Amino acid sequence: MSDMAVDTTGIKNIDSIQTGELCKEAMFFAKDLMKENAYFISKIFMGGTFNEIVAEGKKYFKEVKVFKPKSSRKDSKESFIICRKIR
Repeated sequence: MSDMAVDTTGIKNIDSIQTGELCKEAMFFAKDLMKENAYFISKIFMGGTFNEIVAEGKKYFKEVKVFKPKSSRKDSKESFIICRKIR
């Protein structure tokens, strides 16, 4: 599970892209270490790289879902990507 995020700048596009790159790197690292039915969960922000990250997840995992916790503020762009069953 990755709850990593970069220090935010207040510029939503930049923050989204930088955190998206961090999410992708965590996914690439984890996929090489995971067993078949393991889960990869990471913080993800809605923004310019969101669809790219979900597409990357679908390349490496059989199941990919995006989840926004009820505890997250409605105006927050924060969600989590949940990936399961490595390909």
